[in-house]
Amino acid sequence: MHKLRFLQDCYRRTGWLPMQPLARQLAVGDVCQLRQGRFVPLLNLAEAHLLEPLAVSAALALDASTWRFGADVRQAFCETQWHEDGQGGHQAATKQMLEFTQAGGFAFSAASVQARLLVNWHALRDDATLKLTQARYSFREAYVVTGVAEALDWGLVVAGEAGARLELVTALDSSDRHRLLGHATARARQAHGIADFEQAQGQPGYFFKARKLVLSEAMHDHYLAQLLDNPGHLAASQVAHWLDAPLLNLARGNELNLNSSLDFFAWESLSLDDVARLGGEEAGHA
Repeated sequence: MHKLRFLQDCYRRTGWLPMQPLARQLAVGDVCQLRQGRFVPLLNLAEAHLLEPLAVSAALALDASTWRFGADVRQAFCETQWHEDGQGGHQAATKQMLEFTQAGGFAFSAASVQARLLVNWHALRDDATLKLTQARYSFREAYVVTGVAEALDWGLVVAGEAGARLELVTALDSSDRHRLLGHATARARQAHGIADFEQAQGQPGYFFKARKLVLSEAMHDHYLAQLLDNPGHLAASQVAHWLDAPLLNLARGNELNLNSSLDFFAWESLSLDDVARLGGEEAGHA
């Protein structure tokens, strides 16, 4: 999956996971599932009839320097020319060539990044668990978006092979490859071996933080012990396969109900494991 390096580096550097594609809209409180390598919003917690409304922060400006990075990429050429703009002035046109040494190498730049955060998740958590798993829905896999960052000026290039190249022209007098890539006027002229090229084109880019619905530690240990006791006399290979499957599959129909839901489930923060799963699923549907 060509984007995996970008996903991992973005998460490590910024703490935020990019939407795929970046212009796909997302809101704080969205309940998502992972489908074909993408987080797909199915509803918003505001529609789940919670007892308390969602409390979302005002927009917070994020450090611009954090949102400019790349891997296995170099600027092979950069030149600025000036042209008459038809109004007695002159307009810059800067041509740069980006070259990539490895498949999965990338260049990314974003500016004017602002974030909004869910500030009362703890107060909503138990009610959300009940509503999503029993009272209104029957989710067994779910991510709740607890933060959304929006970038107004952004660009992303991902190489599909070693030696990939992309020529860009930007109406800006600069030699900074990040500024040129993320500027609203950046346009691709020639490309070779490029797997993905995305840019703002008037649309924000979206990044998010999320909580993941998981089996609680207590119930995990309960079903793990039940599995290892092996009452069904499973073969060793079958037990090994069960260990790789959701242990919630061992729950009987009458064990999970409104009274037990809060004991069954917990929430944990999105992690690099989820990033790898995202990349792996997308690779499987390439």
